[in-house]
Amino acid sequence: MATALNTTTAEEYLRLERASLEKHEYVDGQMLALAGANRKRRSITDNIRFALRLKDRASGCVSDNSGTRLFIPATGGYTYPDVVMTCGENQRFQDDAMDTLLNPTLIVEVLSPSTANYDRGGKFNSYTSIPSFAEYLLVSQDELLVEWRVRLAPQEWRTRFFQCLEDSVNLQHSGIVLPLTAIYDRIKIG
Repeated sequence: MATALNTTTAEEYLRLERASLEKHEYVDGQMLALAGANRKRRSITDNIRFALRLKDRASGCVSDNSGTRLFIPATGGYTYPDVVMTCGENQRFQDDAMDTLLNPTLIVEVLSPSTANYDRGGKFNSYTSIPSFAEYLLVSQDELLVEWRVRLAPQEWRTRFFQCLEDSVNLQHSGIVLPLTAIYDRIKIG
């Protein structure tokens, strides 16, 4: 997943991160250097972002890419999801730099073997401390599989799995329909 660089404060992390050419997450007081994404992961991320972007403004939402950092209230950490979308209100940022989003509605993670367990477990649990966070997409790059989680109540989530190209994920908070054919467009699985 990532390599720990050092222990630092959140303020020092933001200062260093904003000056860095590489991306780092901030977890438990440590800066974790993020590994580069492979071509398949980048393509899936681009496909999702493009599909959302075609419809986000009409739905009252704004989507963004993996360059958008999130603040995690429960841990004081920072992370970079593959795609985020804010619906129903304007995007809110931590400060005037406008590079740390506070109110995502949808978070998308494209899974890799080294991050899948963390994305499904600890990272998801951290994300649930974001009050606006309502939908989570976990997209496999190694098999045709999209896991969709939707918040029903503060501590209650429903999960549904999609494994056929004919399937579509109906994002509840935006009304956007995201077909698996769009997610996996030009992607060779297997």
